[in-house]
Amino acid sequence: MSRLKKRDALRICAVGLLASLAMLPPSAHGATPPKLVKQGKTQSPLVEVTPFVFHDKLYLMESWQKQWDHPGAPDGSYHEQDEVRIRDLASDTIVSTPLVGHGLAMALVWEDRVYVFASDYRPGDKNRGVLHSIDMTSSNDLRTWAKPITILAAEPKQQFFNVSVCRENDRFVLLVETTAPQRIPFTFKFFSSDNLRTWKPVPKALYGTDQYVGGPALYHEGQWFYLLYLHSLGGDRFETRITRSKDLVDWQDAAADRPFLTFDPKQHVYPLRSDTIRESNASDAEVVYWKGRTLVYFTGGDQHLCGDLQTATFDGTPRELFESFFD
Repeated sequence: MSRLKKRDALRICAVGLLASLAMLPPSAHGATPPKLVKQGKTQSPLVEVTPFVFHDKLYLMESWQKQWDHPGAPDGSYHEQDEVRIRDLASDTIVSTPLVGHGLAMALVWEDRVYVFASDYRPGDKNRGVLHSIDMTSSNDLRTWAKPITILAAEPKQQFFNVSVCRENDRFVLLVETTAPQRIPFTFKFFSSDNLRTWKPVPKALYGTDQYVGGPALYHEGQWFYLLYLHSLGGDRFETRITRSKDLVDWQDAAADRPFLTFDPKQHVYPLRSDTIRESNASDAEVVYWKGRTLVYFTGGDQHLCGDLQTATFDGTPRELFESFFD
């Protein structure tokens, strides 16, 4: 979730993230499909990440909040130095930092290039999470990055948050999480492009106008767009649900008792919280297909102070995973 309050820093344990076989206790609802298996915690405060495969190697794009490098610093005090960076998971090393002063990022692989999209912090704006444009950069080697360009600007009295981009047939589709005075926070708006640079609104394409939504991830599999999003259960409890659409206008939600991922109220919140606090959140899920399995990255925690990056796996393709919620 994009608006968590966090401080201090812990380095992600990527090797352990991929190797752990320890299952967590059952979900809060007992409704998580049995083939989607939680694998464990990474001891990292990261929230917004994108796993991706490039040149047959697995990477993680991380939205790193710079205050984590300064223990005890007030929340947001270093947000203009926040980084979007790329981690090689096999070696557990940072290979590059494509963007600085950006956050809530995601990555897309297309035609031998990696594209990174992120929300830009307006200079002098002290409020992290109030963002005004979406910038994009790209690379064919993950080390040398193109000069960032602004591809989308917020309308007056509108703010941007998370962004997600996918490929559908002969076009790209961008989802941006927005807020405006006349809407329930937060509404998803959709744009399309044939070149990743010029974007046009998709007519009547919205999601979340009648409910709280957040932390989106958009995919296209078969004839469907699948959307992972954060749902509020009330009482500061949040889980990730899934919906789908063929046209981005009419949506078919999965059954309410079948969340994509939910929290485990018996779990301690890591890595920066008191042992007395228990998990009440499962958000910001993103998936990647790797060596015959679908890997799912998501954050737990309780929507306060820090994230709690975790993983889950599914023995099959993302399409098979998504379709299983609509059987």
